[in-house]
Amino acid sequence: MTAIELASERHRVPGFLGAQALFLDRGWTDGLPIIPPTEELVARFVAASGRGAQDVVAAIPEQGREVTVEKIAVNAVMAGCRPYYMPILVAAMRAMSDPRFSLHSTTVSGATAPLLIVSGPAVRALGINASFSVFGPGHQANATLGRAVRLILQNVCGGTPGQADKATLGHPGKYSYCIGESSDRNPWDPFGVQHGLPADTSAVTVFAAEAPIYARNDWSQEPELILATVADAMLIGHYTGGSFVVVMSPLHAGHIAQRGWSPADVRRFLAERARRSVADLKRAGRLAGAVEPADEDHWRGAVDSPEQILIVVAGGHLYGYSAVVPPWVGGHESIPITLAVESPDAASRETSEEDRACLTS
Repeated sequence: MTAIELASERHRVPGFLGAQALFLDRGWTDGLPIIPPTEELVARFVAASGRGAQDVVAAIPEQGREVTVEKIAVNAVMAGCRPYYMPILVAAMRAMSDPRFSLHSTTVSGATAPLLIVSGPAVRALGINASFSVFGPGHQANATLGRAVRLILQNVCGGTPGQADKATLGHPGKYSYCIGESSDRNPWDPFGVQHGLPADTSAVTVFAAEAPIYARNDWSQEPELILATVADAMLIGHYTGGSFVVVMSPLHAGHIAQRGWSPADVRRFLAERARRSVADLKRAGRLAGAVEPADEDHWRGAVDSPEQILIVVAGGHLYGYSAVVPPWVGGHESIPITLAVESPDAASRETSEEDRACLTS
């Protein structure tokens, strides 16, 4: 491998346990053990990105901070990633640095976590789980990609709990929040294609998300009844104009598609059905003030338009469960961002044969 110059500070520690103690004492972990980011490992991860170590991938103007490829690599090593995950992380950080995502407000200092949705060939090539227990443990790619993003937000972007991160409760997704889109059991066009990308392109979507809310309906095959259950789960939102991610299980998606419904049809139905009267919101304490007579006929939608609903097919195919992922409380002040995953230039960076095979699959 060609020598790669790294700028990070070096620390000498007495072995593996010494590294754990150092990182815990400095507040550089999420509370779990890390893989020590040695110079050799960090250099290998930088090489797998296809970029220079000091290339700036993202910036947070509110804090005057920049995220370089090297800093991504350091935290990816710590999280337990494999080198060929780097293009996913680079795309994710690029997406989160889009001003429309509002990185500082939503996920550095807020209660939400960035949900990563990976679609396209990378899901299978990297072993990203898009099937059973898609939000759960047991898959290295999902667990470590999401964890790497959290460590980057903490160590590079300043989102340390109790300091910049003043979330009242947070949620488990702040450890790791990454899913893949199903390709084997998806009856519709891939998520990336729905957003204008070629079918053979891998994509990463980032969404400032609260924890998922499950919508169970395993007694009906009718689209209207299945989606009525999903719309009911959306009613827990903040009514501040934000987007929702709806993770449709393959069973639900299959029933709906068999009746001729498209994702656009699903979005329209949900946007029309997921609403509450102002009177109901006031009675529930979701809005301030006494109930006025006109409030009974004044309605608030969970979303402002169907386009704010993102439909992703993922999860196991045996049972009638889907999930709704609500947005952060700021709603319209953050929008989900989808970017294509860039493959490294083989002429400019060297990686192992294993890494290259996975990156070009």
